[in-house]
Amino acid sequence: MKKLFLLLLTGAIVFASEEGTDIIPRTINFIIFVAILYYLVGDKVKRFFEERREKIAKKFQEIEEKLKESKEKKEALKAELNQAKKLAEEIIQNARKEAEFIESKIKAQLEEEIKLLEKHFEEYKEAEIRKTKQEAVKEYLQEIFKDVHITSEDAAKLILKAA
Repeated sequence: MKKLFLLLLTGAIVFASEEGTDIIPRTINFIIFVAILYYLVGDKVKRFFEERREKIAKKFQEIEEKLKESKEKKEALKAELNQAKKLAEEIIQNARKEAEFIESKIKAQLEEEIKLLEKHFEEYKEAEIRKTKQEAVKEYLQEIFKDVHITSEDAAKLILKAA
């Protein structure tokens, strides 16, 4: 306050003119006005600025808390993302192992089915060969016995004797 008073007084003296004998009463009036104004509104102004400072400090603190919370959330989400990546990698590895297992199982089943089909084919081939031989023998015998009038019982007896 004293510094302000000296500053105002010095400024008033510097700008005073030769004829300006009324500068001193004006300065004193101004100082009195400022003192009255300070007396009447000083506490309110101080309180206003203190409250404003407190509000700003409170908002700053809230912003710092929100920033801290957001950093914590970010770290938590990063950890969760890393965990999800690990889980995804495990799932992929398990899927690959399962696919290999299923592939080997299907190959084994197919090999068994192929062997079974080959066996059935061989049996069918042998049956067809026997059937074809029997038909050929039957036709041949019918051709031979066409002119001969032998009963089938006699023919069977002849075949059994020859064999």
